[in-house]
Amino acid sequence: MRAGPGSMGRAAAAPHAAPSVLPPAALPAPHEPRPAPRFRIHLLRLVVVALLPLVLLSGALALWTAQAQRAEVLRGMAQTAHALQIAIDRELRTGMVTLEALAGMPGLDALLEPGAPEEEGAAFQARASAMAERPPGAMRNFALIRLGPAGEPLEQVMSTFGPPGMRRTLPTRIEHPPRPGLPLPDAKTVWLEMIHGGRARVSDLYRNNQDQPWRFAITLPIEREGRPVALLIAALWPERITAILEEHRPPPGWHATVVDRGGIILARSSDTAAWLALPAPAPVRAFQGEPERREAVLFMPEAPTGASYAALRRLEQVPWALAYAAPAASVDGPRWRTLALAAAAGVLALGLAALAALVLGRRLGREVEGLGRDAAAVALSEAPPRPRPAAMVREVAEARASLHRVGQALHQRAGAKRESEARQALLMREVDHRAKNALAVALSLVRLAPRDVTPELFAATAEGRLAAMARAHSLLAQEAWEGAALRAVAEGELAAHAGRVVMEGPELRLEATAVQPLAMLLHELATNAAKYGALSQPEGKVCLAWEGLPDGGLRLRWAESGGPPLEGPPVRRNFGSRLVRQLAERQLGGRLTLEWPREGLRVTLRLPPRGAGPAAGPSGGMGGWPSHGPSHGPGQGPGQEPGQGPSHGPGGGIGGGWSPATGMARGEAGWGAAPRLLLLATSPALVRDMSALAAEGGLLLLGPVREPGEAQGWLSAGIAAAVMEVPGPAEPFFPLADRLTERGVPCIFIAGPGAAEALSGRAAAVLRPPCGRGEISAAIAAALARPAQA
Repeated sequence: MRAGPGSMGRAAAAPHAAPSVLPPAALPAPHEPRPAPRFRIHLLRLVVVALLPLVLLSGALALWTAQAQRAEVLRGMAQTAHALQIAIDRELRTGMVTLEALAGMPGLDALLEPGAPEEEGAAFQARASAMAERPPGAMRNFALIRLGPAGEPLEQVMSTFGPPGMRRTLPTRIEHPPRPGLPLPDAKTVWLEMIHGGRARVSDLYRNNQDQPWRFAITLPIEREGRPVALLIAALWPERITAILEEHRPPPGWHATVVDRGGIILARSSDTAAWLALPAPAPVRAFQGEPERREAVLFMPEAPTGASYAALRRLEQVPWALAYAAPAASVDGPRWRTLALAAAAGVLALGLAALAALVLGRRLGREVEGLGRDAAAVALSEAPPRPRPAAMVREVAEARASLHRVGQALHQRAGAKRESEARQALLMREVDHRAKNALAVALSLVRLAPRDVTPELFAATAEGRLAAMARAHSLLAQEAWEGAALRAVAEGELAAHAGRVVMEGPELRLEATAVQPLAMLLHELATNAAKYGALSQPEGKVCLAWEGLPDGGLRLRWAESGGPPLEGPPVRRNFGSRLVRQLAERQLGGRLTLEWPREGLRVTLRLPPRGAGPAAGPSGGMGGWPSHGPSHGPGQGPGQEPGQGPSHGPGGGIGGGWSPATGMARGEAGWGAAPRLLLLATSPALVRDMSALAAEGGLLLLGPVREPGEAQGWLSAGIAAAVMEVPGPAEPFFPLADRLTERGVPCIFIAGPGAAEALSGRAAAVLRPPCGRGEISAAIAAALARPAQA
């Protein structure tokens, strides 16, 4: 068999692929798209999607209500436990006061001395018996135990249960209930704690070999001449504590329990006899094992009476605990009932809405299907749409009436699309042209700047001029390349000298072609003033004023005062002065006038009526000034020589200027009127917080700077307050803080413990990190509210 040319080509292209021929029956059937759901199904989905959030919101509200009810129940349990704790503490305190009163009565010493008259001892016992019988006290018996010289118990010399003068031997055994996980108290240790405690002490539950009922006791050591000679004991039965618990009448199934130090149940509001001397549930015992916890609300899934919640409080007079417990069903039951009711109502609402959507969607679907057939007929030009019954939906009727205008609308849409594409292409070419022009200007500034200066000075010069171009570029980008406000351009270039430059003039808007040359011109003037003019002196001022002319032009005036006295115009023109003149005359098309009176430089710039207009919006311009390309020529600012004069202010240099840092905020009262806040920070989070605070509070944020040395140039900027982050030792910040204090500027430091103590005498406030935005805002407000220092 010979292969045809087509098969040879395929074999050459894929030499390793074996030809495969399948019979028609073996070929897979073409995939048929699944039909889309009908209109009523979409309407059903819409109803479900719209109603489901409401159902979920209702469920969330029901859950929130149930949670609030549950929280209210738990809060009530905690309040009841607190009230019970106060009542039991009051009862125990009454017993202690009774013992202290009994210890001060006459006749007690007669019982301790064998030769004393028996009448005095009998009178003391009678008083004690009267106190034991006085209701509603819990004390059943008072006893007095005489101690030996070494403080050891010898014998019981008085008991209100016996006749006067009867002496009894001490119990040979004291029994405590078993304590899970804890050893039983040692009898000798308990005696020593009672004798040498120096104050009244409440014991845990116990019983002895002389009488079997469980009890607890309040003991008070009696001292004579600085040593214990006797022990006064009041025995108390748990029934009185039980009575206090029952007075609050807990609801059925609820109960209050008092446990001693070892977690043993000492009293219970119900069925005390069955629970007395038994260990409390494990969570209650765990609470007893944490003395620092004073209160808690616990869930006990394995409580002896079933799952329950318990509000725990620790007593004040003795380290016992009180537990007020309720069954979990009483606390959680309302929540589940509320959620079940909300779920049933939500399902019912969804079902009814779904049924209504299906019925209505069927009728609306028929109208939509008819509208599609009409549209197909119009598109294929087969025939006009046939008459149909009145539509149930107004939109469908309007669509039918609008089908004959579809062709015209499509044609208009295509034309609009072509116009949009052409406008977009034009905008791309314009942006490309402006970018190339800006790069050419930057390259000229770098190439033609003087070379007879130091590299650092050369870099500062280039950086300042490029920064001015960048600021103008950013301002234009924010305004969609449709111009910018004259005041905004001036504020951007003179921000480093806020407070020392006064701007006067109406709101005017510049065309896009005039923004960058004017920004560079103002930058050159400000740099020259900062190095050799008015801004080089602390008391120097600059006034920048502008006004619209009757012919539609613009006049700007730059006037310096308070600087070094001038002796006339400069001897030679340098790069800066030539650059100013070329920016004004070639790029802006204006007329520049320079005057050198003794009090300071005067500059007048008159611009033709083509680049400024009322600030009524982006479209308020009146035709831009033509751009003639970058100016060329070496030199510095007007009237300055290479390397002459100190640099005053950050970022000084020949013809250079400072580029304001990000985060600069402007107050609502206008540029230069807002309080200025100096920020020294290295933490990005603090910079963000301060920028937000400045924007919210109408403050002018200066900075941020990262080192104290960088902040020295801001001292003449009229600072109202300073916020400084101190990440390490405080010593590097001492000089800056002292200079700010001398100028009456309050300082707010954010520093650690060591640095905070060192800076406390130099600060209006010292905050400890981490500190929130509210704390910083309060400190700034307090600092700005302080009267200015002399």
